[in-house]
Amino acid sequence: MNVMRLVTACMLFAGAATAQEPTQDDFAAASAMWRELDAGRYLAADASVHDKAFGPDGKPQPGFIYDQWAQMQGLLTGEPAPPAQGGEALAPAVADLAALAGATTRNAIDAIVERAKMTRLVILNEDHGSPRDRAFALMVARALRPLGYDVLGIETLNNTADDAEAAAMMAALARDGHAGRNTGVYLRDPVFADFLRQSLALGYRPMAYEITDHDRTSDIEARIAQREQAQADQVVRRALDAHPASKVLLYVGFHHATERPEGESKRHWLATRLKRMTGIDPLTIDQTTFNAYGAGDLALYDRIADRAGTTPSILMAGGKPLVVGHYAGLVDLQVVHPRTTRIAGRPDWLTAMGRTPTPIPVELLPAQGTRLVQAFIATEGEDTIPLDQTLVTAGKTPPALMLPSPGTGAVRYAVQDLTEP
Repeated sequence: MNVMRLVTACMLFAGAATAQEPTQDDFAAASAMWRELDAGRYLAADASVHDKAFGPDGKPQPGFIYDQWAQMQGLLTGEPAPPAQGGEALAPAVADLAALAGATTRNAIDAIVERAKMTRLVILNEDHGSPRDRAFALMVARALRPLGYDVLGIETLNNTADDAEAAAMMAALARDGHAGRNTGVYLRDPVFADFLRQSLALGYRPMAYEITDHDRTSDIEARIAQREQAQADQVVRRALDAHPASKVLLYVGFHHATERPEGESKRHWLATRLKRMTGIDPLTIDQTTFNAYGAGDLALYDRIADRAGTTPSILMAGGKPLVVGHYAGLVDLQVVHPRTTRIAGRPDWLTAMGRTPTPIPVELLPAQGTRLVQAFIATEGEDTIPLDQTLVTAGKTPPALMLPSPGTGAVRYAVQDLTEP
């Protein structure tokens, strides 16, 4: 894992204006975390950053390492830890608050399907630290499949510069039907891995498009431009041109979904470049703003969440979609995620993935301490990603595993305990 890429993502996308630049010790801790994840050791990965994420008083230490630890919590349970309180949050713009005051909501999937019929390219973003975004992405993939969408480009898929070699890698992934630990960094999240697993079962062809030759220059604008153009070139060659009868769903991180130049530097992100290169007007969707986790704007989210209902919705004003905050004027639609509630101790949105609460077998419960209990699809290999996993603490009511309905396939269980050195 390229830790510097994570640092760049943290600085660019989290919007933490007060975040200090990571130290060499931070780099070492994050590298250790990702090495443990490479081997599937989730609890050990968590331990690699835990102590540096908190101060001697036990309070969170805002910054890069806390963000890494919070992301690990999402992999362990489905829910990342809340943001650390550091510095002062930016006050919402008066215009945004006024717009939200008069806004109505509409079912997000209905709105996406309606507009997706008018294009062959849908671009949905995610917050890399929010597993729920991946559950929503699966809802979108299901809804678009009957419209002819059958190519799924995912930013995190490991890639190679050679188109033929990349096509062979993607064909093998489609045949396997599931990700392994080396398929892509963010796919180590069980929710993300199941989004991919279920999408492949629906008939989507996976497509890798991440840059493979990073510029080493210190000029951040040059690095961004190089990466965005490389991604755009590969999407055009490997999806839009290679499959002219197909429609494409791109699943990207944060700003890559913006289809107009962004900010004072007028950055041209992926969607902007694709629109210019192809003449296709993509349907662009932000789901990172109205979210209680990760880089979500809590000040805006709290203004609308209780009015948005219990299913993902989009904002409407004057009969037209409303986009506020950072992405105003840059994307077509903005998703409001409902507040999370609990079902058997687990996030309710997991049920949208076809899951039901399943008691953890008694023999897997820990006699002491905290244990990670994992469930895998029995027919998948040893290096596969758990279908679900959760933390269980001795003496406390255990949460359920969220698994497919009985009869849909056998699962095998595993546990991880952190052994003190």
